[in-house]
Amino acid sequence: MDLPAPALEAQAADPEQDVVLSRAGSIQSAKGETHAATLILECLERSGKKYDVHEVLGLLSGQREASRALVTVQRAAQLVFVGATRPTHLLAFAAHCTRAEVYVEAMTARGWSVQDIRAL
Repeated sequence: MDLPAPALEAQAADPEQDVVLSRAGSIQSAKGETHAATLILECLERSGKKYDVHEVLGLLSGQREASRALVTVQRAAQLVFVGATRPTHLLAFAAHCTRAEVYVEAMTARGWSVQDIRAL
């Protein structure tokens, strides 16, 4: 099922307050573009049985091998790669804590900064 890219634009409040415009879009809509920051939100994949970011975190953390991943996980990883190569300054993944916590130690060991927003 192909969903249209959302057309959401944030309005700049006061230029004196360093507010920047942001735009929500799909990973596919960002192909070939560069951005200062990208947030990749966890979603259910097409079958509705797996969460894409959760599956890809296993590969990024080194706890799973890409060559042994299911084809659906490899496809999700390819999409995430496209999104992850767009930002120039900040890349963030948003995943539910219960699915992400098994990767936290390995991700921090690889230099990632992991923030639990429940504590903020």
